[in-house]
Amino acid sequence: MKTVIIIPTYNESESIKTTIEGLQREFKKIKGHQMHILVFDSNSTDDTQKIVKNLQKKYKNLHLQTEKEKSGLGGAYIKAMRYAMDKMAVDAVFEYDADGSHQPKYIPGMVKALEKGADVVVGSRYIPGGKMPADWGIDRKLISYFGNFIARAVLFTPQYKDMTSGFRGTKTKFLKKIDLENLLCKQFAYKIHLYYALHKLRAKIVEYPIEFIDRGKGKSKFPKNNIKDSLKVVFTLRLRESQQFLKFCVVGLVGYIINASGLAIFASLGFVEWLIWALSTEMAIISNFTLNNLWTFKAKKITGLAIIKKFLQFNLTSAGALLIQTVAGTIGTYILGPQYRQLLLPFIVVFLVLPYNYFMYTKVIWKTGRK
Repeated sequence: MKTVIIIPTYNESESIKTTIEGLQREFKKIKGHQMHILVFDSNSTDDTQKIVKNLQKKYKNLHLQTEKEKSGLGGAYIKAMRYAMDKMAVDAVFEYDADGSHQPKYIPGMVKALEKGADVVVGSRYIPGGKMPADWGIDRKLISYFGNFIARAVLFTPQYKDMTSGFRGTKTKFLKKIDLENLLCKQFAYKIHLYYALHKLRAKIVEYPIEFIDRGKGKSKFPKNNIKDSLKVVFTLRLRESQQFLKFCVVGLVGYIINASGLAIFASLGFVEWLIWALSTEMAIISNFTLNNLWTFKAKKITGLAIIKKFLQFNLTSAGALLIQTVAGTIGTYILGPQYRQLLLPFIVVFLVLPYNYFMYTKVIWKTGRK
């Protein structure tokens, strides 16, 4: 596996040499991997670039790329990731700080985690073995802790403990599926959106315990608007997800009206009870597939001949909903009487069919999964 450690820099002349040499020492412990370092400098006004160029004479696996104007931490990482994937053809990239807050001793273990099957390995401060800087004030610790708590709560990702970690290794086969240029933030908060995008791709994300330490030299680059940007990213992502769910509910309402109408029509025609429920349910299924494909999940819209295959797959996955509604409706009608069909329908749909359908639609039919 070819792996690159991306280090974004801006005026890091006091620490960049120590950072690079520390990584090079750890690389010697990693067997069977091509380890590289890519320094991406945002037009430093000090000697950062000069120091890196001098070190390139010693280390052939050290690369330097620059940008003329600062594009923000997230912007620098995105450009560096693109270069690493397009020009270096790497299999994995690590996001790594230049200031010494990320310790190189963790790189061999994190690379091993990728080797063992993780798609993403995150240096976590909040799992057993992980630590926050001892010299951080209570205010900085609370900001970090509650920032993670809010991100996990709003995005419904309680399984992760450190969604704001800047120390992360990711296999490029997943990065290539993400629209990196359109992440919601080009500063620190980019990492939350990227983390969530990897989660939505169903990447296997493993957290690795690290002790985060405060930078040893230079001034902290922690931006004042980091909290605001992070909250904006988290709630925008939640809103996007909610909009999709609301569209799904509207489509479900249309399907419900069609379903209820089918019950009345087929009952008036004298069909047997189970067929009344089965046919009206199938009418709703056809409506749901068509409207969800054209509207709710239009970003993943199925077109051409593929729609026939997907419609058959949709019917197959909806067989559970058809069976649930047919059995529950038939039994309920026999127990309560045919005059209660229209009252049984919303109960069955809301408590049995709707949860089943949303799971199948998002996880099977219009999923964004591994390829």
